[in-house]
Amino acid sequence: MGSSTNRPMALYIAACANFLCALCNDQQMRCLDGIWWGSEDVGRDSLLIAARYKEDVSWMALHLAGVMPFVVYNTFDSSATHHTPVHNGNEAAAYLQFIVDYYDCLPEHMVFIHAHRCDAGFDKDADVQLIQWSSIPGFASLNRAGFLWHIHLSQHVRHLNKNDYHHKAAHGITTAWQQLLGHELGPLPDDLHVQGGGQFVVQKQRVLAHSRAFFHECLAWLADSNELSSWDKGMVFEYTWKLIFGEPAETLDQNVWD
Repeated sequence: MGSSTNRPMALYIAACANFLCALCNDQQMRCLDGIWWGSEDVGRDSLLIAARYKEDVSWMALHLAGVMPFVVYNTFDSSATHHTPVHNGNEAAAYLQFIVDYYDCLPEHMVFIHAHRCDAGFDKDADVQLIQWSSIPGFASLNRAGFLWHIHLSQHVRHLNKNDYHHKAAHGITTAWQQLLGHELGPLPDDLHVQGGGQFVVQKQRVLAHSRAFFHECLAWLADSNELSSWDKGMVFEYTWKLIFGEPAETLDQNVWD
């Protein structure tokens, strides 16, 4: 009796979730003639880019529409409005695909986040409304409880031990540096201080410091390189976004909430 009574409610809840996801897709901003637009003319100089696998994004339609312009980049659903054909590298593939797709149409401020509503102390539907755009530096972390890492890259080069987590991180970075990043960013730093979490704010000028071709190369490396796992390739970018977007390796990146 109980299960038959609950079934209509479950179907109703599922229908509501599907409707909100469709509404979320409908309310995403789009770029036309160099200007971002959507159902509401809000935040023309700022845009939130959410990397989605299969997460429920209905919270965006409920809480961000008319408040914070957003796009959702899908790494699983190739029929979605915005998606990437690259299925390696976690959220990095979605972030890079957005930059490649809209390199000539970037807003002044970009907020890159994971698609779930809350993580690392970051309550997204409420917190994104608190960002003080005028005080944001060129690059800043968004995690309220991010991981703080000090990775000794030069030490790793001397003492390779891929089984230790710290050295595994260093191995991934040095591998990517040899194959990809060093050609663009110069010599490998000795040490890297980074606030993890893979969610951040970056200004347009920091992105445009590199060519679209470079971001294409990053996507191709995610898709084609096979020395690192998909997860580890994604972690390489989590460690190095700050370097790509012009922050020094030897100091911890700023946090939006500091």
